Amino acid sequence: MPGFCRGRGKIAGGWWRWTLAAGFALGVGAPVYAQISGYPAPRDPNYKAALQATVEDLMPVARLMAKKPSRRMALSPGYGITPGDNVLIVVSVRFDSRVLEAIRRAIVEAGAKVDIVRTHADMPRLQNQNAGEEEFRFMGEGGAPPQSRLSGARGTRALWEANVTAGGKGYDLVIEGTGGPNPKADYRWEYIPWDTVDKFQHSMAAFPYEIQEALDKVMWKTITTARTIHATDPEGTDITWNWDPKFEGMLHENWPGYEILKQGHISPMPLFMSPMEANANGKIAGNINHAGTFPHLVLTIQKNEIVNVEGGGEYGLRWKDVLDDCKKKGIHYPGFPSPGCGWFEEAAIGTDPWRTRDLAADIRNRYTWERGRSGVIHWGLGVSQNFEYHPAIQSWYRENASKVKRGGGHNHIHTYLTTMDMTDANGKTTRVLDKGRLTFLDDPEVQKIAAKYGNPDELLTEKWIPRYPGINMPGDYRKDYAVDPYAFIHPYQEKLRRDAGWTPSMGD
Repeated sequence: MPGFCRGRGKIAGGWWRWTLAAGFALGVGAPVYAQISGYPAPRDPNYKAALQATVEDLMPVARLMAKKPSRRMALSPGYGITPGDNVLIVVSVRFDSRVLEAIRRAIVEAGAKVDIVRTHADMPRLQNQNAGEEEFRFMGEGGAPPQSRLSGARGTRALWEANVTAGGKGYDLVIEGTGGPNPKADYRWEYIPWDTVDKFQHSMAAFPYEIQEALDKVMWKTITTARTIHATDPEGTDITWNWDPKFEGMLHENWPGYEILKQGHISPMPLFMSPMEANANGKIAGNINHAGTFPHLVLTIQKNEIVNVEGGGEYGLRWKDVLDDCKKKGIHYPGFPSPGCGWFEEAAIGTDPWRTRDLAADIRNRYTWERGRSGVIHWGLGVSQNFEYHPAIQSWYRENASKVKRGGGHNHIHTYLTTMDMTDANGKTTRVLDKGRLTFLDDPEVQKIAAKYGNPDELLTEKWIPRYPGINMPGDYRKDYAVDPYAFIHPYQEKLRRDAGWTPSMGD
């Protein structure tokens, strides 16, 4: 693999050379202030009404969560409360008290007992610029063990054990955490990601889970019968890979206990694996990851591996440093095809049509939440593993983490307006994503089930669609957005916050 040239000047120059050569996916000669026909117009929910909700307003959603089956799905939690359950809830002091109280009441109504622990949390550090490089800080950079996410889980396990030591029976259900693989435990462990009242209402929590179940099943069936997958978008993504029939068995072996991997965000690339049979080749491009925004970045993939990094500002520089370091030291991470740490191992597609952008996403590095919206893809590249179920691999990572800049984990690019086709063994092609729309929302069976709960057109319409100048609104994508996405997003988010009555005290 070629080396990754350094230098901020080279990054910017390389990006513009690529732009001129490729016509930047928008087409050479496209009118500067035109938008592309067919892309859905931007849309926002009524944040103001959501922020004014009372505990009573939230009770229907909380009762739904209490009834929803508990299946350890990170982006589709459910609590499955039965009478007599002992439940432990662990959230920070910045978690919205209205959401917490509604969930507590619903669990008690269902016949369970609840203990609540509120942990310390500092005021979030505010950002005033692109900060996508921050994602490296909590995704295994600098020799950091890849299990930093489990620090909270370790504390919660200690609380469970303390309950037993004090003469209790432990807890039947622990509710703690917001994302990543659910911790392994002999008891049920579910997440509680709704730190703000608007998230609780604008997400799968409030969405009838029978509809979600049907949606995820038809999507999973299409993925597992596919043989070739091709994804494109107007930001420059254009990548093709294969789905081998044996991938489903590999996934069930690597993720025991799951029928669908994983509901709420389903990946047609085997999750946290990069089998050579996938043979992924092409480009993944964008401006957003879990932590923030960055200047336009293009990752070139050959045979599943990143072979070139173009642009991305500081985030791109971090990628180059990490990839060069891994190659130089020849570290071969277990489970991956060869030495290196830039493996394509996730293309998780959100399936929640109600999820929206966090009101404070731009100033608090909070773009993680929106990855679950239906049709949004978060592409994961690195060397993540399901450590909880593979302790030998976890031990290897811990022993070797200090030797390289990539201690473990992976990093992301989000795409929001993707078109994706899947072709099966008979040559039948199914359009899974169409300009960012998850087409299974229009599946007749999904629509039929939705009709039991209301108007399918309302239930299955996305509450939020992001703004892209030159694509789904007037403007010039390159000049108005791609070179500095923070400068485009921040003023609009500021307006949304003012109009909604948002204050810095809201959210974790």
